[in-house]
Amino acid sequence: MAKNTIRDVAKLAGVSISTVSRILNNHERVRNISESIRSHVLSCARELDYVPNANARRVFAHRSWIVGLLIPSYHQMRRHIFEDGHLCRLLSGLEDGLSKGPYRLLLLFNDERFRTQREYVSLLQSQTIDGLLVWGAQPSESYWLETLGQPLPLLFLVTVPGTLEQGWRYIVNDTQASTRAAFESLLAKGHRRLLYLHVTSAAVVFIEQQMMAVLPELRREHPEAVIEEQTAREDSSQPLDMEIFGTPEAPTAIVTYNHNLADLVIRQLQAEGLRVPQDVEVLSGYSYSKGSLCLPRVVVDDFAIGRQAAQDIQQLIDQPELMVQRRYPATLKPRETV
Repeated sequence: MAKNTIRDVAKLAGVSISTVSRILNNHERVRNISESIRSHVLSCARELDYVPNANARRVFAHRSWIVGLLIPSYHQMRRHIFEDGHLCRLLSGLEDGLSKGPYRLLLLFNDERFRTQREYVSLLQSQTIDGLLVWGAQPSESYWLETLGQPLPLLFLVTVPGTLEQGWRYIVNDTQASTRAAFESLLAKGHRRLLYLHVTSAAVVFIEQQMMAVLPELRREHPEAVIEEQTAREDSSQPLDMEIFGTPEAPTAIVTYNHNLADLVIRQLQAEGLRVPQDVEVLSGYSYSKGSLCLPRVVVDDFAIGRQAAQDIQQLIDQPELMVQRRYPATLKPRETV
């Protein structure tokens, strides 16, 4: 038995083929169609058991109705990517943002083939997807410069290759503002010897650069305070170099890159007989809205970024000349104990 076509639906409903297409594809011009006609067309489609042909939809609308999301591969991150809570929250925001529209999300991995065979160029020039979201790009990925000026909408999320000033479209956390707020909250409490504990992982270079860019400014603005830096010992349950503790130069407050590092720092300090926060206060940067630790922390809203990204990429598909550059504020959550 032959399948019913869009022509059959239009004939049964007594409307044009283009009207049926706009209604079934949830086209923006459907707003010009009355609710009674829309309901009638949908009823006729159900009566005929009509299923839209994906290829026909693409040809008619010049769209694939697919948005790509590119994320780092396991070999690039050196860890299981979906163990990253920030990405999982962002995915939930994307799902929420795309759920009411016609687009579906296609997951892509930034593996070795993607880079060495320049698949990033062919992907942007093909009609496989209508727009590309990129999560996890880092300053060392200079190959992205080839994509500047390409017709396909490209939007970087949370991080960008190179710097923010290179003309990318992006939605990122306002990391510098939140890092400044974190240190200034500790300075306001009277701390005058502070330590920033950072990491060296290639997967977090962009965010680390944004955080560390604030330190020289704070030193100039607060000459009465000493703000030092220390690199966390990699893959260690004891990330701090404890030699400085027990001396007059010991820091009274520590800001860590994220909450996982803060957890290790607190355990290490307590194992050495130091009380947190009475002897040393610990504040976590780049954290989730919910955490296992009851400590001061900077909370970033990955869900909101994902939802905004879904809205922005759809707008860029319709208006590719737009320039999207957003910095999402983080929230400093003060706590009294750990």
